[in-house]
Amino acid sequence: MLSAAVLLTLVTVSVASEGAKWKYGETDSHGYGPPDWGKVSKFCDYTAQSPINIETPVKKDASLKGLRFTTKNRNGRVSGDIKNNGHAPTLTIDKRKGKARLTGGPLGDSVYMLQQFHFHFGCDYDEGSEHLVNGKAYPGELHLVTYNTKYADFDTAASQSDGLTVIGVFFERKCSTFITSGQLIQSLSLPGAEASVKNIALFDLVPELKDLSSFYSYKGSLTTPPCYQSVNWIVLKEPIKLRSFVFGAMRRLKNGEGGLMCGNFRPPQKLNGRVVSELDG
Repeated sequence: MLSAAVLLTLVTVSVASEGAKWKYGETDSHGYGPPDWGKVSKFCDYTAQSPINIETPVKKDASLKGLRFTTKNRNGRVSGDIKNNGHAPTLTIDKRKGKARLTGGPLGDSVYMLQQFHFHFGCDYDEGSEHLVNGKAYPGELHLVTYNTKYADFDTAASQSDGLTVIGVFFERKCSTFITSGQLIQSLSLPGAEASVKNIALFDLVPELKDLSSFYSYKGSLTTPPCYQSVNWIVLKEPIKLRSFVFGAMRRLKNGEGGLMCGNFRPPQKLNGRVVSELDG
């Protein structure tokens, strides 16, 4: 069990925000809400936006076979800097201390490198995930953001049509001890706008990363401005199971306006003829 002091530092993480022009919720003096994000970036009004409601059954696709997430160590350990940017707790990977790569399957010969991961979550258990499945929302969603290494860096790749692949992982409440609950708390709990985090075991946090065979795939966009339509989405079917106190701690985080961060998810966007697929066999 984690101490109360650790939980306290989680909910008092400082906000590093520069008065962003966009926000979640209603449009007001603090910024534009999701329906008005097109005023922040024109791409947010384009027709291949994310997230979406995934309606099953979906198309079977044998080309999705062979997708692999790899690191040079057994537990997929990565280190980096955790920051509350006013919109989501975000950990940017320090590639000097361990790299994680995504290859194979729908990515062809391209190699994608993990740049960062961040969290979306609701203020209650009936909402929080960005993607829905048959209209169902989960309490939260983790996004592991990778970029195509044929481009010089993440910023260059972000606007390219084949620039990014994001793995989406749902959160689910589980009233039992789970080894990665503590790791998730620790990754969020360091005080200050930014702090170093060492040896987060991604394969413990997301066991499905060791065998990427059960997921939905489609072409979409970043779910925040600038909403570039550059993302190959890999949405895992199996959720992460977290204890209730983990959700409670996240829901006490503050956003860039000084209010609660919970509810930091974009509503589902229209599919507009796009095809959602899953692995055949």
